[in-house]
Amino acid sequence: MSKLSKEELARFSGAEWMVRYIKEKGIEAAEKELEMRGVRGIPLAVKEGDLVRFSTREKKNTIATMILMACMTLRDEFGFGFDRMNRFIDRFNKKTECLVGKYVSWKDIQETIREETGLLIPLPDEFLEMGDD
Repeated sequence: MSKLSKEELARFSGAEWMVRYIKEKGIEAAEKELEMRGVRGIPLAVKEGDLVRFSTREKKNTIATMILMACMTLRDEFGFGFDRMNRFIDRFNKKTECLVGKYVSWKDIQETIREETGLLIPLPDEFLEMGDD
């Protein structure tokens, strides 16, 4: 019997991973997991728990830096002080919670901004699709 190539070993490893995932969570969950990993380029070797911890940390970092940059802009350009800045942060967090709770999608937000202001803020299709699952 011949030795398996690295490519063949990788295929077997992926197939084994998929069988385990289907047994644990079902075929529909496996399909969603593969689609998510494919869109984001996440290898199967990355464990789900590690992925959740990384994703949570990155989301928190992204929100914190977005708020910081927005606050700096609001202060520099519009003279926002403590009270208005806190109102902005509170409203931003409430809008974020609506997105996380799936009460709205990125597409909904993008469309509302376009309808109300005429400004179209482009987002990648993959990004828009992630909020709709």
